[in-house]
Amino acid sequence: LHDLYGEGLLNALFASLFQIDQPDTARRRSPLSRRKLRLVTDYIDAHCLDRIRLADLAALTGLSETAMSHAFKAATGVPPHRWQMQARVDRAKAMMARDAASLGDIAEATGFFDQAHLTRVFKSIVGLTPGAWMRSTSRQ
Repeated sequence: LHDLYGEGLLNALFASLFQIDQPDTARRRSPLSRRKLRLVTDYIDAHCLDRIRLADLAALTGLSETAMSHAFKAATGVPPHRWQMQARVDRAKAMMARDAASLGDIAEATGFFDQAHLTRVFKSIVGLTPGAWMRSTSRQ
């Protein structure tokens, strides 16, 4: 039994090593061209403080909402909503670095429901709470 388990692990390791050298076929098969992907990411970045509907993004690409969502994730590695949250966190980071505003004010200015929502999303993306991130950047 242990030999079978070890052999299975070894096979999985070799399979993953061989995939490293393979071209990213998911990216090539994506129905989103580079131009359309850029349109969508630019739109999300420009409107990240707004409520972005999947239908609006799909209209930019000419795809259905489902196809656009799947193609976006295949091309970027994250769903559109996560891209939007990353853009909001980036804006929050910029505000924290230059302003003395409270986290509540920053949360409101960057499209989060409240400070707790900002903190939860910030930690899920950055790996640190906003306070810990500010302390770590002030030491550098």
